Amino acid sequence: MLEQTYRTSHEVHTTMEVHGCVGGWDGDKLTVWESSQGVFPQQKDLAKALGLPLSSVRVIGHYMGGGFGSKAELSKHTIIAALLARKTARPVKLFLTREETFLCVGNRPANTMTLRAGVGKDGTLTALHLVARGTVGAYREWAMPGMLVRFLYLLCPNVRTEETECYINAGKARSMRAPGFPQGAWALEQMMDALAEKIGMDPVDLRLKNIPTFSQRRGNQPYTSTGLKECLVEGARAFGWNQARSLPRQEGPIARGVGVAACLWGWTGAPPATAVVKLFADGSVNLNIGCTDIGTGVKTVMAMVVAEELGVAVEKIQIENADTATTQYAQVTGGSQTVVLSAPAVRAAALAVKHQLLEIAAAELKRPASELLIKDGKVAPVNEPEKGKAFSDLQGLNQRQELVGIGYRDPYPPGKVPLPFVAHFAEVEVNTRTGEVRVVRMLAAHDSGRVMNLLTYRNQVFGGVTMGIGFGLTEQRVLDRQTGKMVNANWHDYKIPTAKDVPADLTCLPIDPHDTECNSVGAKGLGEPATIPTAAAIANALYHATGIRATESPITPSRMLQLLTEHKGRS
Repeated sequence: MLEQTYRTSHEVHTTMEVHGCVGGWDGDKLTVWESSQGVFPQQKDLAKALGLPLSSVRVIGHYMGGGFGSKAELSKHTIIAALLARKTARPVKLFLTREETFLCVGNRPANTMTLRAGVGKDGTLTALHLVARGTVGAYREWAMPGMLVRFLYLLCPNVRTEETECYINAGKARSMRAPGFPQGAWALEQMMDALAEKIGMDPVDLRLKNIPTFSQRRGNQPYTSTGLKECLVEGARAFGWNQARSLPRQEGPIARGVGVAACLWGWTGAPPATAVVKLFADGSVNLNIGCTDIGTGVKTVMAMVVAEELGVAVEKIQIENADTATTQYAQVTGGSQTVVLSAPAVRAAALAVKHQLLEIAAAELKRPASELLIKDGKVAPVNEPEKGKAFSDLQGLNQRQELVGIGYRDPYPPGKVPLPFVAHFAEVEVNTRTGEVRVVRMLAAHDSGRVMNLLTYRNQVFGGVTMGIGFGLTEQRVLDRQTGKMVNANWHDYKIPTAKDVPADLTCLPIDPHDTECNSVGAKGLGEPATIPTAAAIANALYHATGIRATESPITPSRMLQLLTEHKGRS
């Protein structure tokens, strides 16, 4: 049995585009152009705050320059802009300053976590007991890291978590990329390494010994797929784990080590989601969806789903999105649920159009629809592709001018749990003279189901890893002890990772379990899992390099120097 206390600091979202909106009235109807992750939830909250019916509030959010959770809920500046616009009878534009975004639109809460864990000699976890405290500001919010502890290694027969939210006179906590999970991974995954060392087992092997196939947390329901084993095995092989672990310690002031950390993401999202697809007589397509593209390539992926089903070029697909007056209802873009929820609805809508198109073509080509193929904007017999007809040449389509398909997201399969799994591998260098920790390379192995678009997939993973590096090494809100004011509310003093802090050697390794049960497109969440285990993997690599367990984040040079000094004094 081992026991250790771990601490994490407040992390601030610091989005590239600051928070803001433009609001204007037309009679008693309000229109807001908002930098928002979810126009429909904001419409609901704004209508409630102003005492208006939903039909009198329109929110538009076609573009957004970063949110990470901080733009997933209504902020006071939007209400202020609406009230000022009504009072002045003029549109009002209100954007926060950079300093204000550090102060009033949320943060990732700080946590203090004491974790006790037991393990058998064969590597089987026997007990996990977490006692955690998180600071949420002056309002109730979710600050707790216990979900990862309860979710990940569920073969452990004895798991208990005790969590307390603490109110403080500081900025309110808000969802931030995998709320609670990076903090939980910081504690749990370092403890897993400590347990492995205690019983003389390789850290990867210990995790492989405790991989779950079902969710105790959800009534022992099996997962639709569990790719954690492949993430660990294939990730270790691609990273060169065994070779790197066996290298002798370098002479001189630079120590080098490798580490691993695993995770899952415990949120699946839930319907509803609706999509409308229109095929026009000239062969072009319109896709109508309500979700916001927050920079993750949602519109690209959705267009690809339509293109695959209707056999048209992506360039021929025009997309309407994120407008409460003209597009279909969608959940907030967050929680790694957007593709998982909306893509099946989009596919269903495209299939509805496809069936109509095949019926029209079957009548004109005098062939059963089952013998027809749609490809490159044409419908043709499977065995005689040269006899095909372009969409625009189909008389039935020209008579109707457009075919409309409506698609809905089906519920999840009963009795099954679809969740993504991850393993990150890190190599670090530690300068024992200056305390600087440099991430040399990282490999991120992800079971997020089917890869919808490899470019956007990699970008999501690399962005998540970058945020994880910031969480582990550089980012920390600093409050003045006497006044309680934040003293580093700017990009000079609040250290987000730059290009020089992120390793050039970044590898994304997709693991596709070919999950046919999770939904009709086979995709699982990606955005949140990409940032959860990174910091813990770095901390484990640091321990491998120096023999020092860094239990408090971020591991700044000054903090690392202090640990090195204390370690030298004990040795």
